[in-house]
Amino acid sequence: MPAGTAKRRCAAIIAELDIPRPFELRQFLAQVARRRNRTIFLHPFTSGLGIPCGLWLSTARADHIFHEQGTSPWHRTHITLHEMSHMLLGHDSGQRSAHGLANLLAPDVDPALVQLVLGRSAYTTAEERDAETLASLVLGQAGLADRRPSWRTGAAAVVGRMQSAWGRC
Repeated sequence: MPAGTAKRRCAAIIAELDIPRPFELRQFLAQVARRRNRTIFLHPFTSGLGIPCGLWLSTARADHIFHEQGTSPWHRTHITLHEMSHMLLGHDSGQRSAHGLANLLAPDVDPALVQLVLGRSAYTTAEERDAETLASLVLGQAGLADRRPSWRTGAAAVVGRMQSAWGRC
């Protein structure tokens, strides 16, 4: 999908949403769950080398969003909104093996029920760019875009430069 078309599609989705101000993530996710007629569960986890910091797992009855717990509240919100954006954009097609990730992250979920796993560690595909665009638009509408942690000083500056060089979780 051309970039202009994707931006228009994201803007149309934003126009249909009631983004709360002040922003409350769980309230917003409840709205998305009602829209999708599916329960959305949040699961904090600790990622590691080769494991994405956010993941959307769709089962027969519910959506599960896994997010890195060892990061800032702002970043956890951004990860969650990015994964939620994949849902709203209708992304499907299994881009990862569902069985290994489902067993690792949700051992109580029968892998046979897993319909979709979208895990992301880099923004390289059109779907990733679209999900990132929509998540950023939600953050902007929620008044949170300007609350991103500063990478200008101290250890945060070093981490920010490393993420710029090697990619961000």
